[in-house]
Amino acid sequence: MEEERTKDIPEKKKKMLANLIDLINKSNTIMIVSIENIPAPQFQKIKRSLKDTATIKVIKKSFMFRAFEDTKKMKKDIEKLENWLQKGFAIIFSNIDPFELSSILADNKFPAKAKAGQTVPKDIIVDAGPTDLPAGPIISELSKVNIKARIERGKIVIKESCIIVKEGEKLSKEAASILTKLEITPFTLGFEPLVAYDSKESRIYEKIKVDKEAMVNDLKQLSMNAFNLAFNISYLTKETFLLFISKANQEANIILNLIK
Repeated sequence: MEEERTKDIPEKKKKMLANLIDLINKSNTIMIVSIENIPAPQFQKIKRSLKDTATIKVIKKSFMFRAFEDTKKMKKDIEKLENWLQKGFAIIFSNIDPFELSSILADNKFPAKAKAGQTVPKDIIVDAGPTDLPAGPIISELSKVNIKARIERGKIVIKESCIIVKEGEKLSKEAASILTKLEITPFTLGFEPLVAYDSKESRIYEKIKVDKEAMVNDLKQLSMNAFNLAFNISYLTKETFLLFISKANQEANIILNLIK
């Protein structure tokens, strides 16, 4: 049966398929990532940064279908990854945990210039202050995107910080042009995790993208909430101890002043 399935495949492709099957069988993590719109130099740079922890392959869908078919007995449910083989994808093979791999990918992103039509993931803010832009017609261009500016010593100075594009909105041609001229790069380019297969658990993880900045902000907020709760219910911890002492001292002084 196997001979019938592969007899029409050239020898070179047979070796490629065998290598792909071997990678799938030996890897703990098989991750599908989007590489759409990533220029070749950035792609190679990310690939080099991952050379000690992962193997990256850009392979035709038909090859991946065949490889998943040949490995599904050893890798339960791996054929379900076929649904994620969309345009502009790559496969990453690694022995590290899927979430750790996703975290490494989050660290290997590069600033990218804004392009008209892109959807903004968060508010784009232009800060007040001096710029290197010379005085000229650009003043009117700035006003079109609601940036208030003036001229000082022949250079453009932004009078006050403002949001020029809100989260979820699409970038206009005018806004994209201004951001480029101000050398503001609100976007990043990198491998975007789509789905990962964990061989140890025989489990598929979707939405595996790691947002470190959001995680840090969440932890800060949770820490603040926990501190406020502990203080409000008079729960003693090493963080609240000094505040309780200060509060007690203030209340003692109030009482002493009342007695006098």
